[in-house]
Amino acid sequence: MAPINSMSDDANNIKTMKLYTNVERIKNELESRDMLNSEFIDPIVLSEIDSMHYMGNSAIEDAVKTMRLDSSSRVLDIGSGFGGPARVLSASSNCTTTALELQPDIHQMAEYLTKKCNLDNLVKHKVGDILSLDLDKLGGGLSSFDGVISFLVFLHITDKEPLLERCANMLKPGGNLFVEDFYCVSPFSVAEAESLSEDVFAKELPTREEYISHLEASGFHNIQFIDKSSEWTKYVTERLGNFTANRHNFEEVHGDPTYLSLLHFYEAVAALFSGRNLGGVRIIAEKK
Repeated sequence: MAPINSMSDDANNIKTMKLYTNVERIKNELESRDMLNSEFIDPIVLSEIDSMHYMGNSAIEDAVKTMRLDSSSRVLDIGSGFGGPARVLSASSNCTTTALELQPDIHQMAEYLTKKCNLDNLVKHKVGDILSLDLDKLGGGLSSFDGVISFLVFLHITDKEPLLERCANMLKPGGNLFVEDFYCVSPFSVAEAESLSEDVFAKELPTREEYISHLEASGFHNIQFIDKSSEWTKYVTERLGNFTANRHNFEEVHGDPTYLSLLHFYEAVAALFSGRNLGGVRIIAEKK
């Protein structure tokens, strides 16, 4: 399976990753909580359902503080998923966020949820591939954003330098990059490499040194490479335990196939982090 390098690789390929299938589970969960037909949904409450990154809203709060966001700020969220981080970011800081998502079905759900949160004045959704999109048509165009964020998305894109160069191109001078991602701590076993490729849709993850080199070559400095491996290993292990313990309730809402699909993904990620060759990182960097 080829990693995503452009839209020509077909966004449907990433559906081999079980986290991105069964999009209807979001609406099922809202219905089970009597929230589906509400005129307004609190984005903070919704984030318990629609966010796919680690450590909940604390990561978003850290991004707001790090980038010193306020109502004058413009942020680009690359691989925005169902829009949870973008909504929390804008709701907590009043910044304007452009949420770019590759997968059309997830993009459509994200737009629906943003309208339910009455945040469509601050969060603008766009479907497309950061590697092939006309950047002049994204937000205010080149050099128009104060911040670029991305949570557990860059791992799907093998060629980091073109990606990071495009991030730099979208930022104003002095703008901030805030990314959470996977990296290679030490060489993967054959089984780990296969699981990363098939279960996580990640291939050829960079080492710490390679990642920093890519950032520098793309026009970033003041780079912070903050290891999150221990924290995330604990998180994904606890997530798996809580998920299996709650099987009955989950299946009542979503059914057995969706449970088994997510179980496969959660088990794979927990095993990869427990093997200690896979690492997690928060990257904070500034455009020169």
